[in-house]
Amino acid sequence: MLPLLARKYLYRYLFVAIALPILARLLVLSGLAIEKRSGKPNFVSKALKKGGTFAQRRADKAAGKDKKQPVR
Repeated sequence: MLPLLARKYLYRYLFVAIALPILARLLVLSGLAIEKRSGKPNFVSKALKKGGTFAQRRADKAAGKDKKQPVR
């Protein structure tokens, strides 16, 4: 039973550690590409960029990274 549980958590960790940051980066880059092509932000590009930043925040939270500290 323990190996089955370990495998489940291993797959979840691999998804959070590898796939989620890649997905976040792809979403942000596609949003920026749409903005570059059209010349201004639109609904789709804003949604893609927000989705990418959300996914990146979730990946950072799962990895245990702290929030960005404000510059003083």
